[in-house]
Amino acid sequence: KEDFKTIRNIFQIFNKYIVVEFEEDILWVIDQHAAAERITFERLKKSKPGESTNQKFLVPFEIEMSEVEILAMEELNQFFMDLGFEYTIKENGISVSASPSEFVNTDFKKFFDEIFSLSDDIRNLSKEIARLKEDIYATMACHGSVRSGQSLHREEMFDIYKKLVKCDNPYSCPHGRPAVWKMKLSDIDMNFERTY
Repeated sequence: KEDFKTIRNIFQIFNKYIVVEFEEDILWVIDQHAAAERITFERLKKSKPGESTNQKFLVPFEIEMSEVEILAMEELNQFFMDLGFEYTIKENGISVSASPSEFVNTDFKKFFDEIFSLSDDIRNLSKEIARLKEDIYATMACHGSVRSGQSLHREEMFDIYKKLVKCDNPYSCPHGRPAVWKMKLSDIDMNFERTY
């Protein structure tokens, strides 16, 4: 990890990438979604049960589920409660009344479908929870993070950069995609065959 003294400029391109120019003639291009995923993933992994701040909904989100999925949600209730979710089991699904604050705009049906797809047999999901925990965190990080195509304010770009450099692995998202591309001015000059 390098300690850059001064950021000369920071801006967003294509509502997808954060460009950070350092005084030391170094340029970083950060994939904002991959970086935000990494930040959220590491925070989830390090959080203690019940530590997450959650957002209560005025109107709960109703999600239809199969009998097997409902059974899995009953068995995983404490796991999801520890992460900041609150839901009630209904006859034909669940009613989500609270979620971690970064999940307020999440498509919960899609989110839980992705969680169920992590196991070959949903009935064994609760038994496999220890093995699947990192995959669940990665899925959560994807749904709860800044998206590609999202316009960011300068303060949000700085926040992502500062949190990313504090990560244990700031180089990739939880799924393995690169989060940062680092270039030196000399590399850019070489591409333009510039020697001065």
